[in-house]
Amino acid sequence: MPVRRVSRFLCWGLAAVACSAALADPPREPRAIWKEVRVDFTYFGRTSRYSCEGLRGKLQSLLGQLGARRDLRLIATGCEEFGARPRGGSTPPGARLIFSVPAFADAAPKPLRSGDLAPVDAHYEPFTITVDAFRNMGVGDCEVVEDFVRQVLPKFTIRNLRQDIRCVPYQLSGSRYWVHGEILKAGPAAA
Repeated sequence: MPVRRVSRFLCWGLAAVACSAALADPPREPRAIWKEVRVDFTYFGRTSRYSCEGLRGKLQSLLGQLGARRDLRLIATGCEEFGARPRGGSTPPGARLIFSVPAFADAAPKPLRSGDLAPVDAHYEPFTITVDAFRNMGVGDCEVVEDFVRQVLPKFTIRNLRQDIRCVPYQLSGSRYWVHGEILKAGPAAA
């Protein structure tokens, strides 16, 4: 067989392999598991004050929006019942957060409690944290969002993160926050 004919068949064969690979299912994310995360969250804000319940509500809303498992635990610390203020002027208000998030299998060394390391279908999904009346997030929540993004968001599996957070202490005008990216969430991917 002449060399020209062999190279032509070889090119057609390579083209067929390339086409079949392109038509195959898109690559899937590596297998994900539930991973427990513990964070001692401290609120350093000056503009808005939260009751213990109010601070828990904001944090629970943010964690839920980002795909934390529903069995999360939030224990408020250092706040008074009618406005998050340091007790005795020494301890800033905050919360102990215990929640589980989807993570890739190599990111979790050992299970901390039952249910962790259990396989879960997960995929990347876009998310945005911004002023949103339907989620009860206003301009006055700028500092709690800023602290959340710095202390808690790195515990999630995120890619393509972009943010614009500018909080002006003691006033609402001039404050704004916008955080956007893709986060690993449990559940089947949308078709």
